[in-house]
Amino acid sequence: MAERPARVTAREIADFLTALREHRSVPAASEAASRVDILAWKASLLDRMAANTRDPETRATAAAARADLAAARAELAADRAEALADSYVLRIGGEH
Repeated sequence: MAERPARVTAREIADFLTALREHRSVPAASEAASRVDILAWKASLLDRMAANTRDPETRATAAAARADLAAARAELAADRAEALADSYVLRIGGEH
């Protein structure tokens, strides 16, 4: 059986909340990547909490955080693909 991950500490939660507050002051240009980082951290913390409990609500919250992270990663990838396509159009002309 796999080992349970270490319990989430109060210090980790405090660090996350501090980073979340700082994230809200990030310029819009780097917001998407920063948002993915924050969501990944959140999902990691919640996954560790869920691994140490049988509470279905905690596990559902962790699953929702993973889904939010997957959606944000997909959105970021789509934005990057669109930017790449736009740069290609600018270099060679035409439409995409």
